[in-house]
Amino acid sequence: MKQIHKGYQQSFLLEPTKLNRLVGTIHERLADHTHNASHDSFEVFLTGSRREEMTTVDDVLALDNSRKRKIERLVIVCSASTPDAVRPEHEVQIDFAYPKPSSPPPGSITNVAISVRSDDGAWATRTLSEVEEQVERTWIHRSWPIGSLVVLIGLLLVALMLLTFPLLIRPEPPSANTLWLKTSDVKRIEGMLGNHPMLTDEDLREIATMQLRNVLGLSPPPASSVPANQVTRTLFLVVPLFVVLACVLVLVTTCYPRAVFLWGDEVERYADTIQRRKLIWNIIVGVTVVGVLSKFFFEGLSYWLPR
Repeated sequence: MKQIHKGYQQSFLLEPTKLNRLVGTIHERLADHTHNASHDSFEVFLTGSRREEMTTVDDVLALDNSRKRKIERLVIVCSASTPDAVRPEHEVQIDFAYPKPSSPPPGSITNVAISVRSDDGAWATRTLSEVEEQVERTWIHRSWPIGSLVVLIGLLLVALMLLTFPLLIRPEPPSANTLWLKTSDVKRIEGMLGNHPMLTDEDLREIATMQLRNVLGLSPPPASSVPANQVTRTLFLVVPLFVVLACVLVLVTTCYPRAVFLWGDEVERYADTIQRRKLIWNIIVGVTVVGVLSKFFFEGLSYWLPR
């Protein structure tokens, strides 16, 4: 007895045509054993911890798949055996939306599982290959949107750090590095040192007088170390960034389901999901563009406004 098991992490969209083609492929392989009788079993798991067992694809597709009785998992078991066999000699099992273990090892989460068991090893290998080909047609490829979201989140975090970092650092007074001396005062001191290497008490009193005069001539410090126009420019970029982060959160949690059984009421719900996904992506792109343009606008405007 040879048994082959294979798991996949891909998200899937299973609709009636693909389901019928998948079951038809399994039946074709089971028909290789002409003297065996085939049996089908469909185990459907619904919301509310409800489970139903059926024997035909039509019964599965006849389910309402409504919001209160939404299909969460589908297990397909097709087998063939001789009349006097204790257990099926050939069996194919496909588990869509395979349940996650309570504590899975890293990188081992399976969303779809295929098992093929048979006394004929060559038949099991061939059947797995053909069934796998049909299952792969249900995959939903999301590498581009997921990658874009990861890059976008990274850029937003970097932008937030760059925006908040200058606000956390209080700049030193501009006159601290010059000892409250103007250019003319420095030239005067250079002249004093040129006349004699050691400054006299009169020279020191004159330098101190220069410093006090310059300190009294300084304008009073602003109430806040951060200019008002800088705060405004920052808000016009920070607020859109938080809006984008909220949209990304909604997009990831509600707009990219891992398992879609597309029949019954799920057809309309999935269409609404697609529309919501497009709307949120438009908001993300629009808000990002507006935030960047407003930042450039205030930067350009600051050159023309008095400081």
